[in-house]
Order: sequence, then C-alpha cells, then structure tokens
Amino acid sequence: MMRAIVGFRRDELGDWVVELSCGHAQHVRHRPPFEARPWVLDEASRDARLGTDRDCPLCDRKLGGEAACYAHLVCPDCGAVLDESGHEAGCQAG
Repeated sequence: MMRAIVGFRRDELGDWVVELSCGHAQHVRHRPPFEARPWVLDEASRDARLGTDRDCPLCDRKLGGEAACYAHLVCPDCGAVLDESGHEAGCQAG
C-alpha cells in the first residue's frame, strides 16, 4: 500500500530511515551497488521526497496490517489524522 513520506531520521547506527504517514518506518540506505539511493545523502534531496509515496508492505499484511498500523486513521490524500482537526488545505477528500 502506498503511503506518503512525512519525515526522515537516523537510526542508532546512523542509517537514514523514512517515516511514513501510516506510522511505519523504513530504512533507505545508500550502499552501491546493492542499494542506490544517493538522494538520502543530501538534505535538499531528502526534503524534495517529503510527501511522495513509498510502498509500505507492513500495511499490506492480511487483516489490515500489523498491530502498530494506524493507516486507517490517516487520510490517504493529505496525510491528516482523521479526527476533529480536519484535512489539509486543498485536500480533495475533505
């Protein structure tokens, strides 16, 4: 299931991790020739990826994803938490 990238952080070893709108996280390492993601090395390139979609296999699991998944509480269009605060400006779903 495709989810928006909402942030980046480094893990305890210094590797880059993307934070997804569903609450899951994924490593995005640049280790050529096995993993070629030079965009993780540059802050401007990482920032340009914010809001773009990335596949989240944890959300795809049977029975609606893993236990930590809160994708059903997040608007798939704008990433807003579906509570009384509403959708982001310009969201088609809101």
